[in-house]
Amino acid sequence: MKTFLWGFAFLFVAFVARAQKEDTMHVQGTDLNIKGLQTGNYTYLIVMQKGKDSPATSMILAKLNVERDTYHNKPAIIVRQQWDRDSIVHKAYTVFDARDFSTLLHDTYWAGYGFSMIFDFETRTFDSKKITRAIPDSMKKSMAAELVGSFGAYNLNWHDDLIIYSMLPYKENRTFMINYYDPGFGKPEEVGYKVTGSEVLTDRGGASIDCWTLEHGDENGTEKFWISKKTREVLKEEDHAHEMYRFKYKLGVAGV
Repeated sequence: MKTFLWGFAFLFVAFVARAQKEDTMHVQGTDLNIKGLQTGNYTYLIVMQKGKDSPATSMILAKLNVERDTYHNKPAIIVRQQWDRDSIVHKAYTVFDARDFSTLLHDTYWAGYGFSMIFDFETRTFDSKKITRAIPDSMKKSMAAELVGSFGAYNLNWHDDLIIYSMLPYKENRTFMINYYDPGFGKPEEVGYKVTGSEVLTDRGGASIDCWTLEHGDENGTEKFWISKKTREVLKEEDHAHEMYRFKYKLGVAGV
Protein backbone atom coordinates (compact mmCIF):
# COMPACT_ATOMS: atom_id res chain seq x y z
CA MET A 1 0.00 0.00 0.00
CA LYS A 2 2.82 2.39 0.88
CA THR A 3 4.49 1.69 -2.49
CA PHE A 4 1.20 2.34 -4.27
CA LEU A 5 0.74 5.68 -2.48
CA TRP A 6 4.28 6.79 -3.33
CA GLY A 7 3.70 5.81 -6.95
CA PHE A 8 0.40 7.70 -7.06
CA ALA A 9 2.03 10.77 -5.52
CA PHE A 10 4.80 10.67 -8.13
CA LEU A 11 2.30 10.44 -10.98
CA PHE A 12 0.26 13.31 -9.52
CA VAL A 13 3.33 15.56 -9.25
CA ALA A 14 4.34 14.66 -12.79
CA PHE A 15 0.80 15.43 -14.04
CA VAL A 16 0.77 18.83 -12.29
CA ALA A 17 4.24 19.69 -13.64
CA ARG A 18 3.15 18.75 -17.16
CA ALA A 19 -0.07 20.77 -16.87
CA GLN A 20 1.91 23.80 -15.67
CA LYS A 21 4.38 23.38 -18.51
CA GLU A 22 1.73 23.17 -21.23
CA ASP A 23 -0.61 25.85 -19.77
CA THR A 24 -2.99 26.16 -22.71
CA MET A 25 -5.60 28.93 -22.64
CA HIS A 26 -8.56 28.97 -25.02
CA VAL A 27 -8.99 32.72 -25.15
CA GLN A 28 -12.40 34.18 -24.28
CA GLY A 29 -13.49 37.78 -23.87
CA THR A 30 -13.06 37.57 -20.09
CA ASP A 31 -9.35 36.79 -20.58
CA LEU A 32 -8.63 40.09 -22.32
CA ASN A 33 -7.52 43.21 -20.46
CA ILE A 34 -9.93 45.42 -22.39
CA LYS A 35 -9.99 48.12 -19.71
CA GLY A 36 -6.21 48.50 -20.02
CA LEU A 37 -6.25 48.91 -23.79
CA GLN A 38 -4.32 51.97 -24.89
CA THR A 39 -6.27 54.32 -27.10
CA GLY A 40 -4.92 56.91 -29.52
CA ASN A 41 -2.80 56.70 -32.65
CA TYR A 42 -0.46 53.87 -33.62
CA THR A 43 1.82 53.83 -36.64
CA TYR A 44 3.63 50.79 -38.04
CA LEU A 45 6.12 50.55 -40.87
CA ILE A 46 5.56 47.34 -42.85
CA VAL A 47 8.66 46.18 -44.73
CA MET A 48 8.86 43.35 -47.28
CA GLN A 49 12.24 41.68 -47.88
CA LYS A 50 13.55 38.63 -49.72
CA GLY A 51 15.91 37.91 -46.84
CA LYS A 52 16.53 39.20 -43.33
CA ASP A 53 19.50 41.27 -44.47
CA SER A 54 18.36 42.09 -48.01
CA PRO A 55 17.04 45.47 -49.18
CA ALA A 56 13.35 46.21 -48.84
CA THR A 57 11.24 45.31 -51.86
CA SER A 58 8.33 47.45 -50.67
CA MET A 59 7.22 49.48 -47.66
CA ILE A 60 3.80 50.47 -46.36
CA LEU A 61 2.89 52.94 -43.64
CA ALA A 62 0.02 51.55 -41.55
CA LYS A 63 -1.83 54.15 -39.47
CA LEU A 64 -4.21 53.00 -36.73
CA ASN A 65 -6.53 54.91 -34.45
CA VAL A 66 -8.16 53.29 -31.42
CA GLU A 67 -10.89 55.08 -29.48
CA ARG A 68 -13.66 54.34 -27.00
CA ASP A 69 -17.11 55.44 -28.07
CA THR A 70 -20.69 54.21 -28.24
CA TYR A 71 -22.28 52.26 -31.08
CA HIS A 72 -26.04 51.78 -31.19
CA ASN A 73 -26.14 52.92 -27.55
CA LYS A 74 -23.58 50.32 -26.46
CA PRO A 75 -20.04 50.93 -25.14
CA ALA A 76 -17.72 50.22 -28.05
CA ILE A 77 -14.11 50.35 -29.18
CA ILE A 78 -13.61 51.68 -32.69
CA VAL A 79 -10.47 50.92 -34.70
CA ARG A 80 -9.63 52.74 -37.93
CA GLN A 81 -6.81 51.59 -40.18
CA GLN A 82 -5.28 53.13 -43.29
CA TRP A 83 -2.34 51.63 -45.15
CA ASP A 84 -0.43 53.96 -47.50
CA ARG A 85 2.18 53.28 -50.13
CA ASP A 86 2.10 55.54 -53.19
CA SER A 87 -1.66 55.57 -52.68
CA ILE A 88 -4.15 54.10 -50.21
CA VAL A 89 -3.86 50.32 -50.48
CA HIS A 90 -6.15 49.42 -47.59
CA LYS A 91 -8.69 50.96 -45.22
CA ALA A 92 -10.77 49.42 -42.43
CA TYR A 93 -13.35 50.65 -39.96
CA THR A 94 -14.09 48.11 -37.22
CA VAL A 95 -16.40 48.38 -34.22
CA PHE A 96 -15.91 46.08 -31.23
CA ASP A 97 -18.14 45.40 -28.25
CA ALA A 98 -16.32 46.98 -25.29
CA ARG A 99 -17.39 44.10 -23.02
CA ASP A 100 -15.72 41.15 -24.80
CA PHE A 101 -14.09 42.62 -27.95
CA SER A 102 -16.42 40.69 -30.24
CA THR A 103 -16.92 42.35 -33.63
CA LEU A 104 -20.05 44.41 -34.25
CA LEU A 105 -19.15 45.88 -37.65
CA HIS A 106 -16.26 45.42 -40.07
CA ASP A 107 -16.08 47.68 -43.13
CA THR A 108 -12.92 47.08 -45.12
CA TYR A 109 -11.41 47.97 -48.50
CA TRP A 110 -8.39 46.57 -50.33
CA ALA A 111 -7.25 48.35 -53.50
CA GLY A 112 -6.38 45.01 -55.05
CA TYR A 113 -10.00 43.91 -54.81
CA GLY A 114 -11.58 47.13 -56.02
CA PHE A 115 -14.62 46.89 -53.75
CA SER A 116 -15.37 47.37 -50.08
CA MET A 117 -16.75 44.56 -47.88
CA ILE A 118 -19.22 45.35 -45.11
CA PHE A 119 -19.87 42.74 -42.42
CA ASP A 120 -22.67 43.62 -40.00
CA PHE A 121 -22.42 41.25 -37.05
CA GLU A 122 -25.55 42.60 -35.39
CA THR A 123 -27.83 41.84 -38.32
CA ARG A 124 -25.59 38.96 -39.53
CA THR A 125 -25.62 40.36 -43.05
CA PHE A 126 -22.96 41.03 -45.67
CA ASP A 127 -22.90 43.78 -48.26
CA SER A 128 -20.36 45.39 -50.58
CA LYS A 129 -19.73 48.64 -52.41
CA LYS A 130 -18.19 49.02 -55.84
CA ILE A 131 -15.08 51.22 -55.86
CA THR A 132 -13.40 50.32 -59.16
CA ARG A 133 -15.24 47.06 -59.78
CA ALA A 134 -18.13 45.04 -58.37
CA ILE A 135 -17.72 41.98 -56.19
CA PRO A 136 -18.26 38.66 -58.04
CA ASP A 137 -21.49 36.92 -57.07
CA SER A 138 -19.60 33.77 -56.01
CA MET A 139 -17.44 35.73 -53.55
CA LYS A 140 -20.44 37.60 -52.18
CA LYS A 141 -22.26 34.33 -51.54
CA SER A 142 -19.33 32.64 -49.81
CA MET A 143 -18.53 35.68 -47.63
CA ALA A 144 -22.15 35.93 -46.50
CA ALA A 145 -22.17 32.22 -45.62
CA GLU A 146 -18.88 32.49 -43.69
CA LEU A 147 -20.25 35.42 -41.69
CA VAL A 148 -23.34 33.46 -40.65
CA GLY A 149 -21.17 30.44 -39.82
CA SER A 150 -18.91 32.52 -37.59
CA PHE A 151 -21.57 32.72 -34.87
CA GLY A 152 -21.09 29.08 -33.89
CA ALA A 153 -18.50 30.07 -31.28
CA TYR A 154 -16.85 33.15 -29.76
CA ASN A 155 -14.16 34.47 -32.07
CA LEU A 156 -11.81 37.43 -32.40
CA ASN A 157 -11.17 39.54 -35.47
CA TRP A 158 -7.84 38.48 -36.97
CA HIS A 159 -7.54 41.78 -38.80
CA ASP A 160 -6.82 43.56 -35.51
CA ASP A 161 -4.42 40.98 -34.10
CA LEU A 162 -1.79 43.52 -33.01
CA ILE A 163 -4.36 45.14 -30.74
CA ILE A 164 -5.53 41.78 -29.40
CA TYR A 165 -1.98 40.74 -28.47
CA SER A 166 -1.69 43.87 -26.31
CA MET A 167 -4.54 42.57 -24.10
CA LEU A 168 -3.48 38.95 -23.53
CA PRO A 169 -2.42 37.66 -20.07
CA TYR A 170 1.18 36.67 -20.74
CA LYS A 171 2.94 33.94 -18.79
CA GLU A 172 5.99 31.75 -19.40
CA ASN A 173 5.24 28.68 -21.58
CA ARG A 174 1.61 29.66 -22.04
CA THR A 175 -0.11 28.86 -25.33
CA PHE A 176 -3.04 30.99 -26.40
CA MET A 177 -5.59 29.18 -28.55
CA ILE A 178 -7.45 31.95 -30.36
CA ASN A 179 -10.52 31.31 -32.48
CA TYR A 180 -9.79 33.80 -35.24
CA TYR A 181 -12.10 35.06 -37.98
CA ASP A 182 -10.78 37.40 -40.65
CA PRO A 183 -13.98 38.63 -42.35
CA GLY A 184 -13.78 38.03 -46.09
CA PHE A 185 -10.86 35.62 -45.93
CA GLY A 186 -12.29 32.27 -44.91
CA LYS A 187 -14.04 30.54 -42.04
CA PRO A 188 -13.05 30.95 -38.37
CA GLU A 189 -10.17 28.75 -37.22
CA GLU A 190 -8.54 28.16 -33.86
CA VAL A 191 -4.87 29.08 -33.99
CA GLY A 192 -2.19 28.53 -31.37
CA TYR A 193 0.26 31.24 -30.27
CA LYS A 194 2.95 30.24 -27.80
CA VAL A 195 4.81 32.49 -25.38
CA THR A 196 8.32 31.33 -26.20
CA GLY A 197 10.22 33.47 -23.71
CA SER A 198 11.62 36.95 -23.26
CA GLU A 199 13.92 39.07 -25.42
CA VAL A 200 15.25 42.61 -25.20
CA LEU A 201 14.80 45.24 -27.88
CA THR A 202 16.65 48.57 -27.88
CA ASP A 203 14.96 51.89 -28.51
CA ARG A 204 16.51 54.83 -30.39
CA GLY A 205 17.96 56.23 -27.18
CA GLY A 206 19.76 52.99 -26.40
CA ALA A 207 17.43 51.95 -23.58
CA SER A 208 16.50 48.28 -23.24
CA ILE A 209 12.89 47.18 -23.61
CA ASP A 210 12.04 43.84 -22.01
CA CYS A 211 9.58 41.97 -24.23
CA TRP A 212 7.54 38.82 -24.31
CA THR A 213 7.99 36.80 -27.49
CA LEU A 214 4.91 35.22 -29.01
CA GLU A 215 5.19 32.75 -31.90
CA HIS A 216 2.98 30.87 -34.31
CA GLY A 217 3.99 28.52 -37.08
CA ASP A 218 2.53 26.00 -39.48
CA GLU A 219 3.13 24.66 -42.99
CA ASN A 220 2.25 28.06 -44.43
CA GLY A 221 4.88 30.04 -42.53
CA THR A 222 5.92 31.50 -39.19
CA GLU A 223 5.12 34.60 -37.17
CA LYS A 224 6.94 36.13 -34.22
CA PHE A 225 5.88 39.11 -32.12
CA TRP A 226 7.73 41.19 -29.53
CA ILE A 227 5.36 42.65 -26.89
CA SER A 228 6.62 45.16 -24.32
CA LYS A 229 6.16 43.78 -20.81
CA LYS A 230 5.67 47.31 -19.47
CA THR A 231 3.26 48.87 -21.96
CA ARG A 232 1.91 45.69 -23.64
CA GLU A 233 2.45 47.30 -27.07
CA VAL A 234 3.44 45.10 -29.99
CA LEU A 235 6.75 46.67 -30.96
CA LYS A 236 7.89 44.31 -33.70
CA GLU A 237 6.59 41.49 -35.87
CA GLU A 238 8.56 39.13 -38.11
CA ASP A 239 6.80 36.87 -40.63
CA HIS A 240 8.41 34.33 -42.94
CA ALA A 241 6.51 32.60 -45.73
CA HIS A 242 7.11 31.60 -49.35
CA GLU A 243 10.79 32.67 -49.20
CA MET A 244 9.79 36.20 -48.20
CA TYR A 245 10.05 38.13 -44.95
CA ARG A 246 7.64 40.74 -43.69
CA PHE A 247 8.49 43.01 -40.76
CA LYS A 248 6.28 45.42 -38.83
CA TYR A 249 7.97 48.05 -36.66
CA LYS A 250 6.04 50.32 -34.33
CA LEU A 251 7.19 53.90 -34.82
CA GLY A 252 7.81 56.27 -31.94
CA VAL A 253 5.80 59.09 -33.56
CA ALA A 254 2.20 58.37 -34.46
CA GLY A 255 1.95 60.91 -37.27
CA VAL A 256 -1.26 62.77 -38.14
